[in-house]
Amino acid sequence: MTAPSLRGVYVLIVEDNFVVADALRFMLTGFDAIVSAIVPSLAHASAALAVDRVDVAILDINLNGTSVVPLAEDLRARGIPFVFVSGYGDEDLLPEHLRDRPRFDKPVEAERLVARLIEIALRP
Repeated sequence: MTAPSLRGVYVLIVEDNFVVADALRFMLTGFDAIVSAIVPSLAHASAALAVDRVDVAILDINLNGTSVVPLAEDLRARGIPFVFVSGYGDEDLLPEHLRDRPRFDKPVEAERLVARLIEIALRP
């Protein structure tokens, strides 16, 4: 049986906590993903999208008090799949039309996150 792999998948990490972002980077590269950028804000995410390849994104719902919803809506319009991560258990942080997107509570369980990223990023 082959181990799950994100080989060739470019991942954008949008996370305002450096320790969490670096842990995600370490975990993803362990599954052969290519982290295209790690950014702490919506402005930096928009800049990264303009210059970096992004196949899938991991979005912290709350970026220093700023909602990631505008970025999620932009990714959705571009057809780039994404998952949410959050340190808050409240589903009300997201509008109804985004609640069907995959969501993971911090700390994130690596195998579950990777399995979901494989499913959405490598979907034909």
